[in-house]
Amino acid sequence: MMVGESSSWSRALVQISPYTFSAIGIAISIGVSVLGAAWGIYITGSSLIGAAIKAPRITSKNLIRSVF
Repeated sequence: MMVGESSSWSRALVQISPYTFSAIGIAISIGVSVLGAAWGIYITGSSLIGAAIKAPRITSKNLIRSVF
């Protein structure tokens, strides 16, 4: 490759609209946010179930019923 000659990658990146980059960034951030929320709900639910089994005096029945 000669000096001053651009690669196909750099030409492709220059020709892509900035709005496309922002849309991709927004889509990735929403996707990661949804995955994080799902992971948090999973961890919280399993902790509630584990606490209810380990210590039955904890009344988490209403919490679990409201979710399901």
